[in-house]
Amino acid sequence: MNSDATLSNPPALLRLLTLRRSGYNSGMSTYHIEACDIAEYTKICKKVAQTLPSSVHFLQAPLYGRLQTHAGKEVVYFSIRRNAEYIGCGIGVIYAAPGGLRFIYCPYGPTASEWSESLVSEIKQFFRPIAHEHHCAFVRIDQNEVKSLSVASPIPDKIARTASLQPRAEWLLDITPTAEDIWAGFHKHARYNVRLAERAAAITTVYSPAEAPRDAFFELMKKTGDRDGFGIFDKSYYESYLDSLANEEGFMVMTTIDGVPAATGIFVSYDQQTHYVFAGSSDQYRKIAPAYTVIWTAIQEAKKRQSTLFNFGGVTDAVKGQHLGGVTGFKKRFGGYQIDHQNPVDLVYKPLPYLLFRIYKTLR
Repeated sequence: MNSDATLSNPPALLRLLTLRRSGYNSGMSTYHIEACDIAEYTKICKKVAQTLPSSVHFLQAPLYGRLQTHAGKEVVYFSIRRNAEYIGCGIGVIYAAPGGLRFIYCPYGPTASEWSESLVSEIKQFFRPIAHEHHCAFVRIDQNEVKSLSVASPIPDKIARTASLQPRAEWLLDITPTAEDIWAGFHKHARYNVRLAERAAAITTVYSPAEAPRDAFFELMKKTGDRDGFGIFDKSYYESYLDSLANEEGFMVMTTIDGVPAATGIFVSYDQQTHYVFAGSSDQYRKIAPAYTVIWTAIQEAKKRQSTLFNFGGVTDAVKGQHLGGVTGFKKRFGGYQIDHQNPVDLVYKPLPYLLFRIYKTLR
């Protein structure tokens, strides 16, 4: 993959990089926030990761920013320093909303080793010229630590249910134990379905992003979307996603039965955590439930890649009002635990458009 292509910034963002030499510093604290490009962000993110008790979330990783750029989104990267030490970093993705409104969303971020009211206030000041540049009404900060700070209040549940957000709860599995111990921790139904696929002579293959069977994957995605009643991306989006991944950053798993694609998944690895990001399955072999074999294979591949956590992604939560009951049950049969995300905070720059946006979302 040509790194020069993936590291380039959209032309509109190049003007923002003039901010990075001065950043924002109120003069009343030691925080310094500055924009940067993805190459700088990659180095800074590694430094910040060393100060954190847990992994940097994939949605705040340079890889995610690169994926969003390939998908046609504009991305803002920034760093946070206290004195000369990097203590945080963040990715903001620019989204369009109905009525021509635009906003910046920092999914599960920014990432920082410390939080204070002063820091959130300075983040708001930092984003002010960027929001103006891109005609954004607000910036959405999706960071649990911010909820207790008085500088801003989390958005209400009614808005959170309808707003474009990452899930408010995720399901994780510790995969540091042996494969035998992980297998023993599965619900009996999960073990049964893996063995059922084995008896059906299912063949499961791990593919690098470049070698992945894209047509078969997209057909399974379409069938799943039609069956379960949810929208999927265009084929070009998934192809762009795979094109953005280096071999060490992700993989696809495909299970076939009688030579027919039966279930699949795309998985992304970052900072010792492997994420389950896309999945599809056919109607033809639902009684065999080959998706269980896909996950078991992916967990074993994640261990080979030195991951310590397997992130299944979103599960049912009351805040967003999602309908993930069946998916949640499937994920929980592999064992693990839930982590919750508080409602995000909106840093508002254009009060009237933001008010109209909230009214629209409430009425919907």
